[in-house]
Amino acid sequence: MAARWSSENVVVEFRDAQATAMSVDCLGLHAVLSGRRFLYVVNLENPSEPPRKIGRQSKWDVGTVQWNPHKSESRVFAASSNQRVDLYTWKDGCGEVHASLQGHTRVISDLDWSWFEPEYLVSSSVDTYIYIWDTRDTRKPMVALSAVAGASQVKWNRRNQHLLASSHDGDVRIWDRRKPNTAVEYVAAHLSKIHGLDWHPDNEYILATSSQDNSVRFWDYRQPRKCLNILSCQVPVWKARYTPFSHGLVTVMVPQLRRENSLLLWSTLDLNSPVHAFVGHDDVVLEFQWRPQKEARFCGTGCLVYFTRPITMHRSVPPTEPTPR
Repeated sequence: MAARWSSENVVVEFRDAQATAMSVDCLGLHAVLSGRRFLYVVNLENPSEPPRKIGRQSKWDVGTVQWNPHKSESRVFAASSNQRVDLYTWKDGCGEVHASLQGHTRVISDLDWSWFEPEYLVSSSVDTYIYIWDTRDTRKPMVALSAVAGASQVKWNRRNQHLLASSHDGDVRIWDRRKPNTAVEYVAAHLSKIHGLDWHPDNEYILATSSQDNSVRFWDYRQPRKCLNILSCQVPVWKARYTPFSHGLVTVMVPQLRRENSLLLWSTLDLNSPVHAFVGHDDVVLEFQWRPQKEARFCGTGCLVYFTRPITMHRSVPPTEPTPR
């Protein structure tokens, strides 16, 4: 894990943005912040300049916003609002809705773009359905997965184009889109609600779950009855995500709790204490994502972009070449 960190820490405040979600594009050029009246697109090359606004006509907040992770579709992002997903195109400093996906009957809980097919987007909902959409044909979902219980998270596997994982209260279900009738595996991961779910970037069988029970647990879904390791925390864990480099994991606490406002970086090889803490926030961290660096935009390293309430964007830079701890 990283031994030395750059001292660069850029902080920009957007007082008027009542944002609830954030996403960074795959080129590392822009971040989108979602508010009820506007979407705010921030130039990450010069984050202090005023953000560009995209007007919204909805009484509902944006629940999730996700930029397409493929270079060929780097201008496209999706934003969910209540039961609908809007697809936006960002071009020449302007953004507009070019399509909408409507099929869920209750609020959408999560979105995720496929790491393999740029046109494939998955959505999960409280209505117990998980829909896989081909955005070239927005009339209806391409695949419908019926989970019986509502899902709070859904994530595409990073190494197997057919696999997805979804969380349902304290359980995880593994899906193969080619066999949509039933989940291929069940993992009784936690006794409390799962807030975060993330696939390992290099191993198609490994995933991490973060929960209200103050823990992050690591699983090989081929052996669902026993977790590989447990990271015990003092507070409920909102998100736990693998880093794009080395054996790293970043955690953040549940937003409703205000005792700890730090992002913590861990080595998955040694979970006894964090490697680094991103400190200095006045309020809870709502979202964080990695931004590719210019010189390594497609090489897996980059800086961490995150935002807090009131809406303040931060940027911290790791070393160019992470070294083993």
